[in-house]
Amino acid sequence: MKMPTKYDVFATLIEKAPCRIKSLEFKTPIYYHISEMEKEGWVQNKRNLLTPVKNEITLPIFRIIKYCLNHGLDYNILFTKSMGRILKILPKSIPDLRPKMLSNNKEINRVLVYLEKNQFILKYARKPARGRLLQHQILGYLSSLYHLTIDIKKPKQIGLTQKILQIKTKPLNPFEEKVFAFLAGSVQLEGSTITEGDTRELLVKDIYPDKPAKDIQMVKNLNEALKYVLNNVESEINQEAIKEINRLIMFSLHTHAGKYKLTQNKIQGNPSFKTARPSEVLQLMQEFCRIVETIDSREGCLTLLGKLHNDLQRIHPFADGNSRTTRLILNWVLLKHDLPIVVLKMGSFDEYMSLTKLSGKRDDTLLNQLLLELIVHEELDKK
Repeated sequence: MKMPTKYDVFATLIEKAPCRIKSLEFKTPIYYHISEMEKEGWVQNKRNLLTPVKNEITLPIFRIIKYCLNHGLDYNILFTKSMGRILKILPKSIPDLRPKMLSNNKEINRVLVYLEKNQFILKYARKPARGRLLQHQILGYLSSLYHLTIDIKKPKQIGLTQKILQIKTKPLNPFEEKVFAFLAGSVQLEGSTITEGDTRELLVKDIYPDKPAKDIQMVKNLNEALKYVLNNVESEINQEAIKEINRLIMFSLHTHAGKYKLTQNKIQGNPSFKTARPSEVLQLMQEFCRIVETIDSREGCLTLLGKLHNDLQRIHPFADGNSRTTRLILNWVLLKHDLPIVVLKMGSFDEYMSLTKLSGKRDDTLLNQLLLELIVHEELDKK
């Protein structure tokens, strides 16, 4: 039986406090962890009722645990002693992902692999391991916990197009792991709590997770839209096809699913992000589809990813579901040209959002670079 960690106990305590020790329902004794947390000032025990204490140590721990629980991450890996050492050394060694001071240590390597798997680190080369660390709020919380100031270097322009063109592709199997990762990542970016594991169980075994009905509907809808793309990979990407994708994505979630917007939409959290007026949508979508259909090479496709993404997202043609529609259209363009799809996982969310809906200034070049990095990283990770 796996023993609960101090962080497992603290996570449960946060959820149920104020409570008694017996109500925490662990199958193994946890008195040692409670006693340790009391001594460290994490927990108060008044009249046998436990309550967590908010201070400069527990606040980042609380935020990390809450984020991980909502997004299916393992907070225990992030809280290992190795994490502080990694955050102290890795930002200074980039692009070297395995510097000598972090080598020959199984625990450190386990944490690094976990960060890579979840895209907190993006690789562009395997031997030797080269890549970069992405900006993310979790890393900010961890740096606060370890009293570190992390200087994450800005991305350098790396020639990745030829590396991607050399990747041998085959038709996308709807039961591939990367498909579940794409579906989960895309809906998580819109607030869903469905994880990659939940997605696999739902779509393969018809096992419904204990999650909100809307979250489940979001991933089922996106899967139907992906099926449409896979059945029509070679077809023209025109306005009717894009409308159909939005209709499938927003099925039962919005009354105007698949119809161009009638009122101006605003981007939550970024009022400076301007979208097209309803009267402009038809003409702008005609131009967007024209550009998509003029792509005549795989290399040309890879150079236009950032522009295509930003064009469609800034048109924001529908009342809702625009970002999910954009990400799926982008992958349709890639599949149409026999290229690997873009998969977004938790670690890349903050950087991706800062270059899209939460951007202060449009930058197609930086977004294109990130999208290419994501493609290369996932192909390397697959190996």
